[in-house]
Amino acid sequence: MTSCNGCKYADWQKTAAGRMHPSGDGKCTYEYRVPCLPLAFYYIGAFPVPCGGHINRRKEFNENCPYWSAANKEPKP
Repeated sequence: MTSCNGCKYADWQKTAAGRMHPSGDGKCTYEYRVPCLPLAFYYIGAFPVPCGGHINRRKEFNENCPYWSAANKEPKP
C-alpha cells in the first residue's frame, strides 16, 4: 500500500477528546529487527538502533510499504 491508512501498525496522534489529530501525524509501530552486522559496523561500542517511523495519513509513499498489514476490526472468537 502507498498509504498507512488502515494499517495495524499505524499509531496516529489523537486529541484530548480521543479523536484523530488534524495534523495527520503518527508513527509506525512495526518492530524492525536489525540483522547481525559485522563488527566493523558497530559505532564506538554501541549497537546501531533503527530510528524513524514518522508517518502522515495525508501523504502517500512513492513505493508500496513492505510492512503494511490490514487492521483487524473484528475480534476473533
